[in-house]
Amino acid sequence: MQKPKRKIHMLFIGTLLAIFIIFINSTIGSMGGEKGKGEESRDEAQLEQALMKIEGVGEVYIHFHYEQKEEPSPLSGYFSGTGSSSVKKNPLQGVLVIAEGADNPRTKKELTRILSTVLQLPEHRIVVEEMKRGIHVESE
Repeated sequence: MQKPKRKIHMLFIGTLLAIFIIFINSTIGSMGGEKGKGEESRDEAQLEQALMKIEGVGEVYIHFHYEQKEEPSPLSGYFSGTGSSSVKKNPLQGVLVIAEGADNPRTKKELTRILSTVLQLPEHRIVVEEMKRGIHVESE
């Protein structure tokens, strides 16, 4: 008579453990998303600061353009049976750089080359324009 109670208790404990694990994973996932956005803005500011240290470059403003569509679930192709692994693309689609000193073709080319290397983007997806003197652009 004690065996059915033991099975029910074990089932109850297992269910509670599963619910607890799901809860922990969901809270950690949401915290990671918020942290990621903060890291992106910090990385953007660090990149701006680094570019300002290049000879011939003054103040710099950077705007990143990201892919707008939602990322597919990592498990979306798992059960399909196609056997092909999903290749993750870079969600960064392009960059707009407004910089003092970009009126110089050599400086403009150097900024494009550096950003292409650092961000792993082709040069045709990087736009570098001259910052007008006296107009201050504030980053977000």
